[in-house]
Order: sequence, then structure tokens, then C-alpha cells
Amino acid sequence: MPSDAFAPSAPASAAASVEVVVGIDIGGTGTRFVAADPTTSQVLARATIPTPATGTADEILSFLRDQVARVTGGHRPLGVGIGASGPIDLDGVIRNPDTLPAFTGVPIREGMRAVTDGPVEIANDAVCAALAEHLVGAARNWPRSLHVTLGTGVGVCLLNGDQPFRNQDGTHPEGGHVAVATPTTPCYCGRPACWEQAASRQSLQRAAATILDRGPRDRTVIFDLAARAEGDDPVARAAFASYGERVADGLGTLLTLYGPSLVVIGGSAASHLELYRRGLESALSSLHGWIPEHQILQTALDDDGGAIGAAHLATVALQDRRS
Repeated sequence: MPSDAFAPSAPASAAASVEVVVGIDIGGTGTRFVAADPTTSQVLARATIPTPATGTADEILSFLRDQVARVTGGHRPLGVGIGASGPIDLDGVIRNPDTLPAFTGVPIREGMRAVTDGPVEIANDAVCAALAEHLVGAARNWPRSLHVTLGTGVGVCLLNGDQPFRNQDGTHPEGGHVAVATPTTPCYCGRPACWEQAASRQSLQRAAATILDRGPRDRTVIFDLAARAEGDDPVARAAFASYGERVADGLGTLLTLYGPSLVVIGGSAASHLELYRRGLESALSSLHGWIPEHQILQTALDDDGGAIGAAHLATVALQDRRS
């Protein structure tokens, strides 16, 4: 819940008694760590820590290493997978000074080799979340799915089966940064009206803070506005409907381009999907035949999806190394 949303959770003792892979999901607000069974992807231990906004490269690497040791009970994992909001270059270096300033330019892949003798993999966080949903979540058995993470920013990944769509050079496209008709503040990506500015959780939080006359950094405001909406407060319900329309503004473009049969909504705003679903689907319905038939589902993995998918990256790399 809101006030302790990023309080560290105690690692499960089971992680210290079996071989595990570690998954790390570096978000703009919180960083999640899981120790997972490489055979079943079962999470054996987890921790969530506020993401450092400042720090030297050595301090950032120490932060990551310390938390890996914490979730593994001090044991060396078989491998480490990392998801982070991009851009991420082909060398695995984060290039995102706007939402991950302390991690940008840090040689994370090389620095994390100190904690494992196995592979260290790094990918876009939306890719990791999408892979987790395909593996053990809402997108199992779906041939083409689109994952949309509504968190500090907006992350997007299209999967054909279990293969993420990539740019020609192998990097991941930043689908959260598409132009929208909704007026927004200018985005750091350079667009004067950007989907991330319109539809991130921060957008919903700002709207809730305004309605409830609270500070914009108060992490309880969305939950409190949701409680009012569930109680049929018309202002609160209208706010969620408006947010659904903003989500639809960019999603309609992606549905037109990619034609997935399933959309999975993840990120911290996913838990309120049913409150903004009507606004979202109503806005999409105006596109009629321009978008394919599709279903929209909430993540089955809550906030752990990105870390679970990152752990899966390490498992696949480990299997490739052994084959």
C-alpha cells in the first residue's frame, strides 16, 4: 500500500538453500530484486528498494551487489538478469539521464560479474515484463501480445511468441514515446505532446493530487481517489475515465501498427485498470475497423513481472552457455 510501497521485503530463506538466478528490475521509482528457481521461474526471495537518483558508478554497483547478496542469502547466483527503462545500447549500457540518471553510463554488466560466475544480461524493462507474462503470466499461449507498462514512464514491448520486436540494429524501440493528440507538457524525448507524459502513472498521480488538493509527490493520492471512484464519486470516476482515454491515445496507434490479439497492462497503474477500462475501451472503439480485435488484461504478476523476466534472461543465457 501507499506509504510503505517501497519498503524492503524480507528474503525467503529458501533462496539460500537452492541454486538461483537473480532478476533485477530498475524502475524510475523503485528497484525490485528476485531470486528465482531457474527451472520453474518460481520466486524464492524478493526485495524492493527505492531507486537511487544520485551516486557514483561505484556506489550504484555496490547498491546492486548488496541487494543481490540480500536476496540470495549471500550465495552466488547462477546468473543475473537486469531490466531497466531505456534507451539501452547494444553494449548493455543504460542511456537514460532523464529517468535513471544515476545508472546512465554505468558499466553495470561488467560490474555485476563480481557477484556471479555465470552470465549477466541486461535488457529493456518492458521486454523483461513481457517475457515474464508470456512465461508464467497473462500472456501464456498467446501468439502475439503487446505489453504496456504504466509506471514512472510508459514502457512497451511487442512479442511474437516469445520473441520481442526489435529495431534493425537490435536495440529496443521506445514505443512509450509516440506523439498523441492529448495536450501534454513537452517530453524529454523531444515531442511536444508525448504518450508517456499523458499516460504514465505520474500523470494519474498529478490529476489525483489536484482533485484531492494534496502534494504531487504524495503516493497515497491514487489509492484514495480510487476509493472514491469505487464509491461512485462522479469527479473521481471522471478522472479515471479521462486517464483511460489518455492511455487509449497512444495504444490505438500501437494496435494499428502491430495488430496484437492481446494487450497486457502492467506497472503500478495496472491495479486500477477496471476503473479506467470504460474510458480506455470507449476511446478505442471510435477507431472501429482500423484496429484488430483484441483483449486487454491486467498483469498477472503485479510489480514482480519485470524482475521475473530479467531472471529468465539469465536462465536462457545460462542454458545457451551450457549447450
